[in-house]
Amino acid sequence: MPRARAVAARYRLAPRATIVQRAREDLDTVAAKQNQTVRQESKTKAAAKPSDQKRGARARRARPPLEQDAPSDARADARADERESAPTVAAAPARKGRGKPPFDPSSALLEAWSTHERIQQFLLEQLDAQAWGAFAPIGKGRTIRGVVAHMHNVRLLWLASHAPDDAALARLDRETATLDEARKALAASALALTKMLRHALADNGKLPGFKPDAVHFLAYAMAHEAHHRGQICLLARAVGRPLASAAGFGLWEWRKRHGEAHPEPAD
Repeated sequence: MPRARAVAARYRLAPRATIVQRAREDLDTVAAKQNQTVRQESKTKAAAKPSDQKRGARARRARPPLEQDAPSDARADARADERESAPTVAAAPARKGRGKPPFDPSSALLEAWSTHERIQQFLLEQLDAQAWGAFAPIGKGRTIRGVVAHMHNVRLLWLASHAPDDAALARLDRETATLDEARKALAASALALTKMLRHALADNGKLPGFKPDAVHFLAYAMAHEAHHRGQICLLARAVGRPLASAAGFGLWEWRKRHGEAHPEPAD
């Protein structure tokens, strides 16, 4: 407020020419003060930070005589000698089994199917031979032999529908097939389905006669056969020949069954 009163008094009742002259003087004073402030700040920065020229001279004084006085070829030779004389560190040997190939969904799906088949074979390996053809006192009187024959024969129907060229496999008789014949037949039909799925996955998942795609067919096929695995376990108990506890748990040990279906090559 005192400054405002002083400015008002300076211009009060003054002629117009005098007011203009005084305004110009005030502007010149303000500009001079600003220029003085800028020059003072520049001097302060220059005093706090050495110039590029001073830094360059300081760096040249700090260089060793070889860098300063020797020709460029001599300096290059000296650096090469230093590198050759420096101790070398041997690279650590590569560890085996650490690197994995990129994840391939198609290969993973085919591996899941072969692991599923290995579980089928594991179940038949653990089954008591006397339970194979025994009639159960429950349900429709179906035998384990009949259930396994049904699983194989349905695989043949899938092959006939979706891959006719791979369907030339023999059916299993529900009344006379032996346990050994059933295991061989399941292995053959599983291999044929693997071939069919591999072609379908390579063809953008298209599977003739099944919608929407081969991945859904694989899920459908595995669910169907897992249902019948449960029936086999129930029938074995019903005829008095239940699976051992270890065998029952083994049906769910997918990691172990995967290792059996896909053994790692020996070193």
